[in-house]
Amino acid sequence: MEKYFNPDFTIRSKPVLCAGALLAVVLIFIAFHTWSSFITRRAGETIVISSGTISGSLDDTLKQRGLPDPERYQISKAYSKLLDLRRLRPEDEYAVALSTSARFKYMVITKDLKEYCVFSSTDAVYRAYVQNVTISSNVARVTGSISSSLWESMSSQGVPPDVILDYADVFSWSVDFLTEVRGGDKYDMVYEYSVAPNGKVVSKKILAAVYNGAETGRKIAGLWGKGYYDENAGSVRSLFLRAPLHYRRISSFFTYKRFHPILKYVRPHLGIDYAAPSGTPVSAVADGTVIYAGWKGGNGKLIILRHGAGYISTYGHLSRFARGISGGRRVSQGDLIGYVGTTGLSSGPHLDFRVKQNDKPLNFLKIKYRSSGGLSGKDKASYLGGLKTLLPEYFK
Repeated sequence: MEKYFNPDFTIRSKPVLCAGALLAVVLIFIAFHTWSSFITRRAGETIVISSGTISGSLDDTLKQRGLPDPERYQISKAYSKLLDLRRLRPEDEYAVALSTSARFKYMVITKDLKEYCVFSSTDAVYRAYVQNVTISSNVARVTGSISSSLWESMSSQGVPPDVILDYADVFSWSVDFLTEVRGGDKYDMVYEYSVAPNGKVVSKKILAAVYNGAETGRKIAGLWGKGYYDENAGSVRSLFLRAPLHYRRISSFFTYKRFHPILKYVRPHLGIDYAAPSGTPVSAVADGTVIYAGWKGGNGKLIILRHGAGYISTYGHLSRFARGISGGRRVSQGDLIGYVGTTGLSSGPHLDFRVKQNDKPLNFLKIKYRSSGGLSGKDKASYLGGLKTLLPEYFK
């Protein structure tokens, strides 16, 4: 199993990336030092390396460098053995080496974390090679407190948008970032990012994270293998998601006495109404099987899912079902199953969401968090050791 904790990490206060102005210098350095051993330099011959991004086709780019038709043909022919030239894009970078007499020496195209090189040997044969780009890994740590929202606070510190979304996903089973966030709540995160030679960040992953909220209490998560675990090595995944959709507000709560806005009399409302725009995606709150998907009276378009341990969840007033959703279909937690609507007895677009266990209605907002598993033995010990190394102040 791949493990990401490393006690030798050097934590940096923020990422340091190559500036755009240094791009050409970086490419020239990489191209020359990686591929220069393939070329033969004649006495008194000077090699000039230039760089840029693909403009039009490969042939167009070579023509801009003054290469004649026969040579451009040979270069393109050599490249076609390794690379589909139709897939070259304007963002793909290259470095080309020419002698002062305009003789072609080599060209390197960087695409999809690979370097594709074609060089001309002394026997006038054009050969092509490919190698993986060397990636450097860096670690950053971000701490702060929320003023108006998690997004705005982290963005103001330069945290990449996808890392903010990943952070919210890590705690999506234990923190509802739409309803439970309070001003002054604190966050802490250690994440790793990988940088290609041209300065482009090509991957990011959160190694450890903390959310300390007035409403939620302190939540800690760390990466182990392909999942996240808490400070006791229990999985952060719960049996249920905190909500089946991204909603604006809760328009009706679980109650045995609610005045129905259409029927105009008091009756039980044994579910949660999540107000959201029509078309908002709705997800399965847990792994399960579709036991009903169709029209059902005042519920309008309704989906019923059967889960383990006697649980059933229902999703009412939908505008439509997701593709492939029908009776007998297996779904996983988080899978798209439908879209918010206002079908049936509904006064506006919302999701009527309900949960039962052994046919007993439950208030979903009061169902306690239940971990879906955890680590044990050596894995648990190694994980906790790494977590304490990354976040030592939380384990004193």
